[in-house]
Amino acid sequence: MPLFIFIIFVVHITSVNAKPLNTMQIIGSHNSYKKTLNVGVKHKLNDLNPKLMANIDYGHSPIIKQLNSGVRHLEIDVLKDPSGDLYIKPWANSFATPPLFNELEKKQLATPGFKVMHIPDIDVQSHCVLLSGCLNTLKTWSEANPQHFPIVVMLNVKETRSDLVLGNNPLKFTSKDYYLLDEVIRKSLPSSLFTPDNLRKIPLSLNQTVVKFGWPSTRALAGKFIFLFDGNTQQSALYKQNRPSLKGASMFANYDESEPEAAFMVVNNPTRNFYKIQQLVLKGYMVRTRADATLSATNSQRTIQFNAAKSSGAQVISTDFIPGSPQQARFNYVVQFDEGHLVRTNPFINNQL
Repeated sequence: MPLFIFIIFVVHITSVNAKPLNTMQIIGSHNSYKKTLNVGVKHKLNDLNPKLMANIDYGHSPIIKQLNSGVRHLEIDVLKDPSGDLYIKPWANSFATPPLFNELEKKQLATPGFKVMHIPDIDVQSHCVLLSGCLNTLKTWSEANPQHFPIVVMLNVKETRSDLVLGNNPLKFTSKDYYLLDEVIRKSLPSSLFTPDNLRKIPLSLNQTVVKFGWPSTRALAGKFIFLFDGNTQQSALYKQNRPSLKGASMFANYDESEPEAAFMVVNNPTRNFYKIQQLVLKGYMVRTRADATLSATNSQRTIQFNAAKSSGAQVISTDFIPGSPQQARFNYVVQFDEGHLVRTNPFINNQL
């Protein structure tokens, strides 16, 4: 998944406490906005490329339903569409049964702004078509649950497409676009955003602040959203342009620990990078990793990766198999902590204290 920039039952551990955020672990959904594949599109893809079809044949419940179930980590994919209409007539339209978009979604796709979808032309159905719509959903839910456990939202920017079909090429983001993206986030969540500026202690860099002082408690972060930008090297360089230590930024972003902007990392393979994650966590950084990465894996393989993710100490773990997801029933597999929790104290780091 390119740029960008998300607990089963709501029990005692989902509420706020005095523990630093980095001493907790949370499980959330991968590509949280994504609907399951349209039946007609699924059949056509199975004829053209069954491997691709199998890899993207998953989805999630609406975001509010996920939040109500206890999910405290979400992921959103964003595409640039400054004039509108760029994604209103995807290739998949020709094969969709039932239709891909309702009338409201068509109007939203025609509107200028950042769009949310998985793969342009192919896998395009989302629970919120506009980024602003996703953010308004978060705001509405947060206002109804004002002391909720802090929610980590990872954002990815999409700039590429599949070469399987013809269609519009996604537009590249410029440094100006990243400022606009930050502005949309900031305006949508004006009083509930925890940013690098809120964490950094002058005159220290963001990196120095995290290593020396750590993260606030979940009590101090109650009702807050923390955005994490997961960009490639070029995207991350553009995101911090003219913003040393992410001054003024709405999101934390994935940078190497040698960089002053480093505070929250993305390390996707906890089996291969197990000790790297542990070292980063012990230094005070937040780390996001994945409990599973492909639908072609066996449940035994998924279990091995999830166990590695938990034991690595990574604080944020994303999965396609949150409780209640369509995949849980289909594969007879679920990712959760003991007793169905999606938030817990972090055994690895708390054992070091």
